[in-house]
Amino acid sequence: MAENRKPLVNGNPAVEPGSTASPSRLSILRSALAVPLEGPRGVIGVMTLYRADRDAFSRDHLRILQAISSKVSQAIENALVFQRLEDSATTDYLSGLPNARSLFLRLDSELARCQRGGEPISVVVCDLDGFKQVNDHLGHLEGNRLLKEVAETLQKQCREYDYVARMGGDEFVLLLPGSGGAAIQARLDELRRIAIETTIPGHTVAMSVGEACYPRDGADAEELLAAADKRMYSAKQARRKASVIPFPPPPVERPHATPLVVGMA
Repeated sequence: MAENRKPLVNGNPAVEPGSTASPSRLSILRSALAVPLEGPRGVIGVMTLYRADRDAFSRDHLRILQAISSKVSQAIENALVFQRLEDSATTDYLSGLPNARSLFLRLDSELARCQRGGEPISVVVCDLDGFKQVNDHLGHLEGNRLLKEVAETLQKQCREYDYVARMGGDEFVLLLPGSGGAAIQARLDELRRIAIETTIPGHTVAMSVGEACYPRDGADAEELLAAADKRMYSAKQARRKASVIPFPPPPVERPHATPLVVGMA
């Protein structure tokens, strides 16, 4: 229907993909009436009615279905547009991760759950070191590729109930429910390896990580993010200091001694 854009009267449901994949699913149905649903950008779906009797649909049934198909198409198209707008408002366009707005909504929800159950949750802020050099030397397209790879790797490292979002720029935030204390350290070590394993030829990119745990470090989203952000910047500063190679001290100039002249008479 979608490909040919033509209606079908009294089609055989037994030949549909859903029926052939599961023969018992449509075994009692004998007739199908289907019309394509056309939207402004083409066919968006197919509306189908089924009956248990053979040849149960007439041309009058078809005219009725065609009369309402435009309204159904418009309703579905509006729903799809709304869904796309909603996704764009909550999803980061580059990485496909939830954006900052989604992060705060999710964190507020997780904190409410933790308060009810007395469970911990860790908030982890990650920031790439050396990312500006990648943009400056290799261009923003290469920088965007790096961000996408890091985002994909972060998602793969997460458990199904963890949450990872992009705050903006090269900063990512993870919500790790049920994690706290010594158990979180192994996760942080894994996160620090992610940027190192995402290689950029000729450039060193690492990840600074800061963590805050509810309720130890804060009672709301702002306090936890601020605590994690502060620890992340402390880790970044420590990394920068460790990577600086001090210049050797200049040589001490000593006064020249008066040369001893030895002569022969």
